[in-house]
Amino acid sequence: MTGDVDPGAEQRSRAELADQIRQKIVSEKLVVGAKLPSYRDLAREFRAAPNTVGEAMRLLAAEGRVKIKPNARAEVSDPSTQATTADQQLQEARIGLTEVRDQLRAVRRDVDALESRVTDLIAGLPAE
Repeated sequence: MTGDVDPGAEQRSRAELADQIRQKIVSEKLVVGAKLPSYRDLAREFRAAPNTVGEAMRLLAAEGRVKIKPNARAEVSDPSTQATTADQQLQEARIGLTEVRDQLRAVRRDVDALESRVTDLIAGLPAE
């Protein structure tokens, strides 16, 4: 069986592999915006299983060190922008929730007005 990974490749933990890739990024061998090699190429370079590379990349993505895009090579990102983006998303969510709350209050007023109107109409009906 021919494979893309050296059959004698030592097993690496995802955390160890993430540390090695992180060191490349931190040492600026990989700069922000740079495309990373494919998972297979990283597996060859670090003598690790492609699945381990994928797990390590997900750890780095959670830190904001890389952006993982479907059907595209991962890209180095700036972890400080992740906090900014999260703060912006939180602010947008708060604004959205405020708008929903205001809309619910308006609906509640409309329902109260309708209930009052129905009560008045029922009270005005002749008794049977």
